[in-house]
Amino acid sequence: MSSAERAKWDETHRGKSAGEPEPFVVEMIPLLARGGLVLDVAAGRGRNALALARAGMRVVAADFSEVAMHSLAELARAEHLSMWPVVADFDRFAFRDQSFDAIVNVNFLDRALFAHLVRALRPGGILLAETFLIDQAEIGHPKSPSFLLKHYELRELIAGLEVLRYREGLVAYPDGSRAWRAGAVARRKS
Repeated sequence: MSSAERAKWDETHRGKSAGEPEPFVVEMIPLLARGGLVLDVAAGRGRNALALARAGMRVVAADFSEVAMHSLAELARAEHLSMWPVVADFDRFAFRDQSFDAIVNVNFLDRALFAHLVRALRPGGILLAETFLIDQAEIGHPKSPSFLLKHYELRELIAGLEVLRYREGLVAYPDGSRAWRAGAVARRKS
């Protein structure tokens, strides 16, 4: 990514709170190993990374925004959480194969990244992925097909993993908003 793109993301995150974790992540936390090393892909301000660390996991929170990672580092230090915010460009995947017990990827859709994520899981490791479906374009953001999954496309992206949970459909949030989502939890076979 370019320096202009980094500046845009830094401005997006500047001065904002982490926010609430994605409900799918909270619901699936019991499937992840306590004490395990988890990668939060495109962590942003850390809403999911914080929930994972508070649940007893060691978290590598990676994002392109230096502002977001700095803010998250301060929060993690203040709460004494096992978290390592890392500035990362996922156009150049820099994590080693078989490094993580779990990987969480929410709202970041780079189809080519899934092969890297699978390789970065240890045998028995869990991939939790959730993002928007193509139907989302009719009711809100995002609208570009580049950022929207076709129906059952997520299943194709995780082919080769043992699917533990899978769902697609319209999700209603506590604040009354709605979104079309696809979510999966899958295990790398030993």
